[in-house]
Amino acid sequence: MNDEGTTSQSVRTDERGHVPPIALAQLNDFATRIFLAAGAPPDIARQVGESLVTSDLFGVRSHGLQLCIAYLARIRAGQLNPQARPCVATESQATALIDGQRAFGQVVAAHAAALAIRKAQQHGFAIVCANNCNHVGRIGAYPEMIAQADLIGFAQVNATTRLVAPHGGLLSRFGTNPLAFAVPVPGDHPLLVDFATSAVAANKLRVFANRGATIPLGWILDRHGNPSSDPNAFFDGGYLLPIGAHKGHGLLIMVEVLAGLLSGSGSGMLGQASGANGVFLMAIDPGAFRPADEFSADMRRLVDTLRASPARDGAGSVLVPGDPEAQAAADQLRDGIEYDDVTWQNILRAAESVGVK
Repeated sequence: MNDEGTTSQSVRTDERGHVPPIALAQLNDFATRIFLAAGAPPDIARQVGESLVTSDLFGVRSHGLQLCIAYLARIRAGQLNPQARPCVATESQATALIDGQRAFGQVVAAHAAALAIRKAQQHGFAIVCANNCNHVGRIGAYPEMIAQADLIGFAQVNATTRLVAPHGGLLSRFGTNPLAFAVPVPGDHPLLVDFATSAVAANKLRVFANRGATIPLGWILDRHGNPSSDPNAFFDGGYLLPIGAHKGHGLLIMVEVLAGLLSGSGSGMLGQASGANGVFLMAIDPGAFRPADEFSADMRRLVDTLRASPARDGAGSVLVPGDPEAQAAADQLRDGIEYDDVTWQNILRAAESVGVK
C-alpha cells in the first residue's frame, strides 16, 4: 500500500456495518505505519507491528493489533521509548542479563532469544533474562524462534501489575505470568505450549467484552469476591483466578521468581511496581545430551502418536499444542484476518490518534 492509500478507506464495511476479513500484507503495512507515526524507527515499527498482526493471524486475539491502543498510551505517558534498543548488562558464556532500556518488549525479547540461541549453539544450553522492557506480546513467539533454530525453547514473563488473586485469596497479587515451551518437530510446526498461569489472559477478557460475550465461571471474581460470567466485572475492580486452583498458584509463584526476581524486574506484591515485563528465556541443544537426529526422530513419533490417539465422542481429534494456531494461520492466510466490529473501530481510533488513517 502506498502512502496515499489508507487501511480505513480501503476496508469497507458490509451492508450490516461489519468489517470483512483483511489481507495479511495490508494489515502488516497498516500496523507498521501506526508505530512509525508514534516515533519508532522503520525496523522497530515493522517488527512490533508484524508481531501483533501475527498474533491475530494465529488466532491469539488477546495479543493482537488491539494492543496498539495500550502501546500508544504507554508512549504518550513516557513509559515506552519507541526508539530504544536493548543492551547486555551482564554476561557469561551461557547466561546473560539484558537491560531493555524501556524499549518495546518484542524488540527486547527477540534480542534475548537471539542471544540465547547463539550461546546454546556454542555451549549446549543458555539462560537469558531481561528487565526494564515493555509488554513482550505473544510469549510463544520467542520459544518458537528458538525451536526454529533446532533448539528447545522455554520462556516465562512476569509483570508488576497485579491482576491475579492467589489461590484462596481476594486481593490481586500477581500478573498473569505466562509461560511457553517449544520443541522442533521434523517436517512440522514446532510443538508449542503457550498459556497464562491465570485462568485467562486479561487481554482476552477485553476480546469477550468487545463481542458482548459471557465467560465461563471460574475465570474471574468480581470486586466483591464473587464468581462472575461478565467479563466487564474484571474491569470494574475484579480479579483473575489462577489456572487449575492451587496448581496454577504454584506456577504463578515459579514465574514470579524466575522472570521477576531473578531478572531484577521485581514483583508487584513486594511493592516493586516498575510496570515493566521481566523475562526468563532458556535454550537447550538436544545434541548436548544425545544424538540430535535420534531426539528429532523421537519427537516425530511422539507427535504422530498423539495425533493418532482415539478421540472421545464429540472431541473431534486429538491435537498437538500448536495445531490450533497453525490451522488458524492457514485459514486466515487464505481468507483474510477477521476482527469484530468493536475491536476494529477501537484500532482505527488509536491509529487516527497518531495521524494514520
